[in-house]
Amino acid sequence: MDPAWLVLPARAAPRRVLTHRRLPAGERVTLAQLEGPGCIRRLFATTVRQPTPAHQRQIVLRMYWDGADAPAVEAPLGDFFGQLHGLPPYALDSRYLVSQFHSGYTATFPMPFQRSARIEVELGPAVDPPRIILFVDWHAYPAGSLTEPLRFHAQFRREFPCQAHGRGYLVLDAVGRGWLLGFNYGVAVRDDRARWSHAGAENIYAANEAGAPEGPFAHLRGGGGEDTFGASYGGVLHRPSTHLDQGVPYYAQEDLGPPFARHTLAAYRFFAADAIPFGRAVQMRFGSMANDICSTAYWYQEPPHRPFVRLPSWDGLLKGAELPYEATDPPAAAPRWMVLGPFHPDAAAALRAAADGGDRIDPDWRLEASGYPPDSPWRSGGRHVARWRPLADVHGFVDFALAFLPASADNSVTWPAVAVAQTWLHVQAAGAVSLELGWAHHLRLRVGGGPWESLGRRAYFQTRTHRVELQAGWNRVQVELDSPAEGIDGTTWGTWTFALRAVAADGRELDLHPTPP
Repeated sequence: MDPAWLVLPARAAPRRVLTHRRLPAGERVTLAQLEGPGCIRRLFATTVRQPTPAHQRQIVLRMYWDGADAPAVEAPLGDFFGQLHGLPPYALDSRYLVSQFHSGYTATFPMPFQRSARIEVELGPAVDPPRIILFVDWHAYPAGSLTEPLRFHAQFRREFPCQAHGRGYLVLDAVGRGWLLGFNYGVAVRDDRARWSHAGAENIYAANEAGAPEGPFAHLRGGGGEDTFGASYGGVLHRPSTHLDQGVPYYAQEDLGPPFARHTLAAYRFFAADAIPFGRAVQMRFGSMANDICSTAYWYQEPPHRPFVRLPSWDGLLKGAELPYEATDPPAAAPRWMVLGPFHPDAAAALRAAADGGDRIDPDWRLEASGYPPDSPWRSGGRHVARWRPLADVHGFVDFALAFLPASADNSVTWPAVAVAQTWLHVQAAGAVSLELGWAHHLRLRVGGGPWESLGRRAYFQTRTHRVELQAGWNRVQVELDSPAEGIDGTTWGTWTFALRAVAADGRELDLHPTPP
C-alpha cells in the first residue's frame, strides 16, 4: 500500500530487471540502471545460503535518483532489509520489509524517479565474493505523467559505545521537505548498569517553515524504548514477534559472563498510519546507554538531500567494533543558546535569581543548592549542580534533556525539573517581532530587563505565535520551562523541550546568539 501522501500516476507498464552475477571483492558494481519516469515497486535480493556477518554488513547497497552524485540510499545490504547486527537471517514480516530464511530479502517501498534510477553494491575487500540475485520490479510511466517531487531515502548509522544518559543515539537528521516513514533499530547490550537496553525512547523534532499553517514545530516523545515497537514492560520479557508496522523480530539473551546477562535485539517501526511530515527539517534521537546500537532510517523528501552521516570503515560496520560518535561525522551545529539548570521546581526563585545576571556569563559559576534532596537521582555524579552550559538547538528546538539528565536506570528520566534557556537577538530599529513557539508544560518568557511573563501551561506539545517588542540593538530573550511535577504520570512522559523562532515584521528570521559580541 502506497503512503497516502505519495501521488503516483494511475497508468503504468510493468517492468522487471533480473540480475544474477558474482560480485568482485573491493569493487562497486551497478546492478540495475532504469530510465524514467518510473517507480520501483519491489526489490528482492539473495546472496549466499548462510550469510556471514561480512555478507550482511560489508556488502553496501546504494541507490541514486535522477542522475544525482550522492546516493539517496546507503546501507549494508542486510540492514537495509531489516537484518541487523550482521546476524544470520531471521524471519521478518512487515508492511515494507519481508525476510525469510537463507537470505531471501524483499522490500516494497515505492521509489519514484523522474529521469533515472541506479542501483549498485560494493563489497568490502575481505568479503568472500558471493553471487547475488536481484529482482527489480518497477512501473514505467507515460512521459510527463509523474509529478511527485518526493524521493525515497534510507541511511544506515551505527555507534559504539553510545553516550549513556546524554545526547541519545542519533537515528536521522534530514533537512528539506518530506515525510519520515520509519526506521529499524538494533541494540547489543554492553552497559551492565541496568537490564534495560535503553535510557528513554524516541524523540522526534520536526520543523516547518515560518508561518506554516500547520504550525512551525512538532515534537513527539516516546515512553519506554520497548513501547516504540509495540512491546511493553521491558520488551525483553516477550518472545520475538513481527507485525505489519512494528515488532521485535529478534531477541536473544547472551550470557557473556557474570554478573550481567546481556542481550541483543532487533526492532522496527513504520509510521504508515501516522507518518510524520516535516517542512524544513526532522531529527530523531533515541535514549541510549553505553551499548552497540545501529539503525536504518527510511524517509521521503524533495531533493537535494543532505547526507547526514558518513558510512563507517569496513571494519567499523561490524558488530562489536568500536565506533565513537564523531567517527561518522554527524551533523554539527554551533550553540545558539546558553542553558542554566537543573533546579528542582521548589527552587525556581533561586533559578530566576541566578538567571538575572548581566550580559556576560561566568563559565565557572556553580550552585550546589539547586533544591534536590539527598536521595534524588540527580545527585548521582553531581548532576544536580546547577551551571550554565552552551547548547545547540535542534532545528529550533531546545531540549534541556540534552544538557541535563540524571544518571538513573529509570528511563522516566526522573523529573521534576526546571531550567532557563537564554539567547540574544539583534535588530537595527525598535519594533515588534513575532516569536513562533512550541512547548509542553509551563513556559515563562522574559525579554530584555522586563518581567517574567507566563505564556501558560500545555498538557502536550502545542505551538503559538507571541508578539514582543524589541529595542534597537541587542535584546536578551530568556525562556523558563518546567517538566511535569508528576513525572511520567502525565501526558508527555516528562518531556522538557520547547522550540523558538524569531520572525521580523518583514518575514525575515532573526539569528540567535548565545552571547552578544
